[in-house]
Amino acid sequence: MSTTDDGLNLDPATVDLDAWIDDVQRPEVTVELYPREVAFRERLAELEAQVDAIDDDADRGLDDPSTATILAKIDELRAERAASTLRVRLRQPLQEEFVDAAVRAKRAKVPERDWVFWQIATACVEPAFTPEQLRRLSRRDRSGEAMWAQLVNAVQGLLKGLPVPS
Repeated sequence: MSTTDDGLNLDPATVDLDAWIDDVQRPEVTVELYPREVAFRERLAELEAQVDAIDDDADRGLDDPSTATILAKIDELRAERAASTLRVRLRQPLQEEFVDAAVRAKRAKVPERDWVFWQIATACVEPAFTPEQLRRLSRRDRSGEAMWAQLVNAVQGLLKGLPVPS
């Protein structure tokens, strides 16, 4: 594809609009879900408080941890968190996909309040959550609710689309 003389636009005389349209990609995002986030934050706060309480100039007993020892524990904790992270790739759903999900949910006699699980499932590329798995996650506990909310917020952001530069 060639551009105009100023290089700021595709040359309308030579642009293949069909090829250009075919090249448009739907936006995607990745949401990271942490199954033990509460425990992680509590333990991290404990370790950080220990670091803050250490006076490196004071004499320590043999059993008192050094700053380096505590920082190593923090690194281990972060590595454990990263290893248990589920990265969910979401793609902007098309309007027809959202409508189709609601129609399928209605045919399956799913209560209308639960159609949203079917709709959000359409955006889940990898892993491909089922509506039932999303419902279970959202109702498991407060952490599950928070993870569900992350997914919903991400899909809502995708539905808004990307800002169009002027």
